[in-house]
Amino acid sequence: MSVITYSFILKPKRYLVSLLAIVCILVACHLVLGYINYNIVEVPWLLTQLFHLDEENNIPTWFSSFLLLNVTFFLFLKFQSTSVFKTHWLLVSLGFLILSLDEVAGLHETFNTAIDISWVYPAAALLFVIGLFFVPFALSLSKFLFSGFLLSALVFFGGAIGVELVSEDMDEETFAYIVATAIEEGMEMIGACMFMFMSQNTLKDSAA
Repeated sequence: MSVITYSFILKPKRYLVSLLAIVCILVACHLVLGYINYNIVEVPWLLTQLFHLDEENNIPTWFSSFLLLNVTFFLFLKFQSTSVFKTHWLLVSLGFLILSLDEVAGLHETFNTAIDISWVYPAAALLFVIGLFFVPFALSLSKFLFSGFLLSALVFFGGAIGVELVSEDMDEETFAYIVATAIEEGMEMIGACMFMFMSQNTLKDSAA
C-alpha cells in the first residue's frame, strides 16, 4: 500500500507581510468606523460589530485566533523536531493554543465575571511564576531567539495587560476608547505576528 505525502512551501517573510497588512486593515476599519460613528453619523451596529476590535464573534476575533494558532503550529513542529527542552516547547505550544481558544471562547472575560478584581492581576502573577519555570529554557536560546521572543512577549502582553489596565475605566461609548482598543488589540496582533516569525526561526535551528 503506497503512502501519499503532501508538502507545501511557505515563504516566511511574504507570509508575515501579508498578515501584517491584514492587521493594519482591521485596525484601520475599526478606527474609521469608530470615528464616523462618534463624530459624524451613527453607523449601523451590525457593521461596527463586524470590525470592532473589542467585540467577540467577528472578523478581528477570528483573525487573532488564527494568528495564535499559527504560533501553536510552528512551536509544535519545533517540539517534534528537537530533543532538547521538549517539554518546554510543548508547553509553550499548548499555551498559545489556549490563547487561540480564548480569543474565540472569551475565557478570560468569563473568568473576570467570577472574581472581584480585574483578570489582569492574577494573569500577571501567573505569567511571573511561569516565567521563573522557563528561565533555564530561555537561557538556552540563541541571543537572536531570546531577544526576539522577549520583544514579542513585551508587545503582546503590553497590549493584553498593560493597555487593558489603562482602558478598563474608560467610557466605552467614546472615540477615545476606540483608539485605546485599537492600540491594545493592534499590539496583541502584532505581537502574535512577531511570535510566529520567531517560531519559524526556531525550525531553522533544528534544520541546521
